Amino acid sequence: MSERIQIRRGVLEWREVEGEIVALDLRNKTYLAVNSTGAALWPSLVSGGDREELLAYLVKRFGVSRDQAADDLDAFLSELAGQDLLEPT
Repeated sequence: MSERIQIRRGVLEWREVEGEIVALDLRNKTYLAVNSTGAALWPSLVSGGDREELLAYLVKRFGVSRDQAADDLDAFLSELAGQDLLEPT
């Protein structure tokens, strides 16, 4: 079974605005802007996405290679983790 990845519950207020996500971290009152690629993944991350499903989605939606999708996904997840925005697994 693949690892589930989820946005930490109860710490963000967020909205989709013109294809991007704008979020407020309620703990420290900082804003986070997520581009259209991250916004495409956001609903799956809010509900608890499977890494393999996220990769496949990026490949299909954006027509990139699996390696490129993995690099982009890992960079995005690393940024979220660095801000303590992912649920511990």
